Amino acid sequence: MSLLVEDLILQRADGVRLLGPVSLALAPGERLGLVGESGSGKSLLMQALFGVLPDGVTQAGGTISGFGVPLDHPGPARDAICGSRLTWVPQDPLQALNPLLTLRDHLALLPGLHRKEPPSTALARLAPLLKRLRLPADGGFLSRLPHQISGGQRQRLCLAMALSCDPELLVLDEPTTALDPLVQKAFMDLVLDLQRERGLGFLWITHDLAVAAAVCDQLLVLYGGSPMEAGPVTQVLASPRHPYTARLVGAARREPSSEAGFLPAPQERPPGCPFQPRCPSVQSRCAHWGPWQGTLAQGLRCERPLEGVGQP
Repeated sequence: MSLLVEDLILQRADGVRLLGPVSLALAPGERLGLVGESGSGKSLLMQALFGVLPDGVTQAGGTISGFGVPLDHPGPARDAICGSRLTWVPQDPLQALNPLLTLRDHLALLPGLHRKEPPSTALARLAPLLKRLRLPADGGFLSRLPHQISGGQRQRLCLAMALSCDPELLVLDEPTTALDPLVQKAFMDLVLDLQRERGLGFLWITHDLAVAAAVCDQLLVLYGGSPMEAGPVTQVLASPRHPYTARLVGAARREPSSEAGFLPAPQERPPGCPFQPRCPSVQSRCAHWGPWQGTLAQGLRCERPLEGVGQP
C-alpha cells in the first residue's frame, strides 16, 4: 500500500487520548471515505498525515508511512513525499491560500519546490488542467488575489495546486462543505473524473455520509476518536454493523431518531466504546470493547467482527 497508517494514537499534552488506535491503507486508484461528525478526529488524522498537528497534540503510538517512507518524522524524505506524491485539498481555501500571493504564484509554488520548474514552465504545463477545471489561464485572471475570485474557483484552484505535481494520492478535507449544492455536485463529479483518468487514490474526509456514498468505494467510520466500522460503501449502507453507523445511515435518509446527547469531550469519553452514552443498544460488555484495529487493506474488510456491540 502506498499510504499506510498502523495503530495511530494521538494525545494531548495531559495524556488524554484524542484519536486511535486507527489503521488504514490507501493505494492509487482506491477511493476511501473517512466519515464522522465534528470532533470525531477526522481532521486530526489528516493533520498527522502531513506532519502539521496542532500545538500540544503528539503522536503517542503507531506509525505513518507513504511510499515506503516514514511520514511521522520530519525531514527531507517526508518533505519529498508530501506535496508531490501525496497532496491535500483543504476545507477552507480562503484560509489556506496566502492573501498576498497571486493565483499564478500559488500554482507555481509546488512545481517550483518539488520539480524545480520555473513559473512559466509550470504554468504552461498546467494550462490543460486549468482548462479542465474551468479556470482561465490568461494573465488577467492569474494576476488576481484569492479574495478576488469566487468560492468555487478558490476550491478548484486548491485542487489544481494539489494536482500540479501529478500526485498518486490525494487527501480531501471536507472540500465541499462551504459550497452550494450545485457547485458541490459539480466539484464532486470533477474529482471523480480526474480520479479515473489519472488513476488517483483519494481519502475523502467528510461528516456527510451522502457525500461519501456518492464518491467513495470504501468507508471508515469514526466516533469519539475511535474507528467504529469499516467496509465497502454498499455493505455499510445496507447493513451497518455498529449502532453509530446505523444512526448515520438513518440521518442520511432523514429517518426519525429518539437518540439524544452529544459527542463527549475527549476527557469525558467512557472506557470501551465511546458511543455508549448515546447508544440505544448499549450492553454492560460495551465498557470492555476495544476499538476496531488492524490495517484496512484487501478491500477494507474487517479482520475480525466487532465485539461487545449491540445490534441496531
